[in-house]
Order: sequence, then structure tokens, then C-alpha cells
Amino acid sequence: MLDPQVWREAATQVFFALGLGFGGVIAFSSYNKQDNNCHFDATLVSFINFFTSVLATLVVFAVLGFKANIMNEKCVVENAEKILGYLNTNVLSHDLIPPHVNFSHLTAKDYNEMYRVIMTVKEGHFKELGLDACLLEDELNKSVQGTGLAFIAFTEAMTHFPASPFWSVMFFLMLINLGLGSMIGTMSGITTPIIDTFKVRKEVFTVGCCIFAFVVGLIFVQRSGNYFVTMFDDYSATLPLTVVVILENIAVAWIYGTKKGMCPQPLWGPLSPLSILCSVSCWSLPTSGVVPDVQDLVPGSGCCAGSGEEATVTQRALPMPSGPTQGFPG
Repeated sequence: MLDPQVWREAATQVFFALGLGFGGVIAFSSYNKQDNNCHFDATLVSFINFFTSVLATLVVFAVLGFKANIMNEKCVVENAEKILGYLNTNVLSHDLIPPHVNFSHLTAKDYNEMYRVIMTVKEGHFKELGLDACLLEDELNKSVQGTGLAFIAFTEAMTHFPASPFWSVMFFLMLINLGLGSMIGTMSGITTPIIDTFKVRKEVFTVGCCIFAFVVGLIFVQRSGNYFVTMFDDYSATLPLTVVVILENIAVAWIYGTKKGMCPQPLWGPLSPLSILCSVSCWSLPTSGVVPDVQDLVPGSGCCAGSGEEATVTQRALPMPSGPTQGFPG
């Protein structure tokens, strides 16, 4: 909890989960009616995102714990076979084995006790035996991150589930729906302002953007694709997104002007500079990496400032940044 990198990654997850700084939130919120209760929508989306993150955390750690237990049991069996081989070849004495240890039903606790006894007696030649400690903590620390979590750790764990084909299919459907949902939100943030501004054909422009994104995305499926994924993940979502969101708030608050909004916020003036200052300070100090929540960055994020019912209306009010979204994919 005291590691600033942990809080930095947590803040990055908030940006990804809520879609802040990508433009999708603004694009979706621009379709709201002008009398829409945006404060309620913003609060509802935040709570849904919070409970979804908690649920996902429970599922992820449950699967990783299950996988760690399976791998630890496998380690105990393999090293127990080594010890039996050493006993049969008289490399180890039977006196080193505690009397209550049963190799037919060997538990991790019994193996750890036997391991400590052998390590103490054979201290000078212990490394030559090639025995592992088989600690559950070590297996948990081996948990991968990023793409390896979804495509390596989870898939390996599901092979040990009861009815593993069913869970594999469900996991695949979850991944493809997650990818499609994120893609739709990101593409909406790109296509909506251009289509509304230049009046281009929506179908043609959307297909063109998808083809361009597909061509660019081919670099991620090369042999070196994992390095590009890591590079994009590390340098495109942390500090750059924070700067983008801060600049959006400054543009709406002091350049566009809050008085032009549909429901002016009297506390915007004194609160926005304070929240922005806190955000910049958190990122600049080496001992902290916490990004304030979207409600803190934009006290008036729920302000009703969307367009009319259709996105092609010629005259439309500028939507507030980081506004609420209806059905925005996490």
C-alpha cells in the first residue's frame, strides 16, 4: 500500500474503466436530452464501475489463488517423488522422514516439515538434491500481469476447472465482448465530433477509421507485438491521460466559460484550480501517484450541456468534459 507504483496503476485503471480522456464519455453524453439529470447519471456510472471492479477483483484473485494451489500441489508431488527416489537409492536415510508422513496422501504441511528436516541435516549437500520449497506464497508471487493475465494465467487455470470447455467458451465470449465494447467507445470518441463538424457520411468514415485502426493494430500481432503492447500501455494511459483531462477541464472552465453551460456551477471557480493543483502535485511528487477521482477533477461534470436528441443537429452546446455516459462500455 505504501508503494507509489501501486497507486499509479490504480489511477490508470480508473481512467481505463471510466474511459476518461479518450473522448468516448463526451461523445455518448452529447446524445443526452438537455434536461437530463446528469448528476444522477454520473453518480450511477461511478457506483456501477466501483462494484464491477470489486466483483472483477474477487474473480481474478479467486482464479489466481486456485491456480496457485494447483501448481503448489503439483510441486509437492514432483518433489515427493524425488525424495522417494533418494530413499530407495540410500541417498537419504529413512530416519529423516517424520513417522506421521504418508507419501500416498502427502499434504503441503507434511512436505514442508520434511523439507526443513532434510535441509537441516543435509545442509552441505542440499543444493545437489534439487528440492524446491513448494511455498504457496511463491506461486502467488509468480502471477503474471497485463496480457499474460488473460491469455496465460487464466487459460491455464481454466484447464483445471470442472467442465473446463464451458468456462473456456465463456471466458472467450467475455474477452471478445470487452474488446468490442472498448472499441465502440473509443471509435465513437473519434467519429462523433468529426461527423458532426464536417458532415461526412457516417458509414464511410466509420469503416475507414476501422480499417486504419486494423492496419495499425497489425504491429501488435507480430513476434515483437508484446513489446509494443507494453510500450503503449505504459506511456499512453498514465500521465498523458491525466494531462489531457486537466486540459479539458481548463478549456471548459476558463476558455469556453462555465456561464455558457446549461446549469452553471457557482463553486466551479474556487474548486477547479484546487483540484487541478492537487492532481498535478500528486503526479509530480515521487512519493505519490494518486489521481483524484473524476468527481474531484470536475466538480461540475454532471452539468447538463449535451446536444439535442440527434447528433447531426447544426447548433449544439459544447458538452462538458468527462460527462456522464449512458451504457458506456468499461
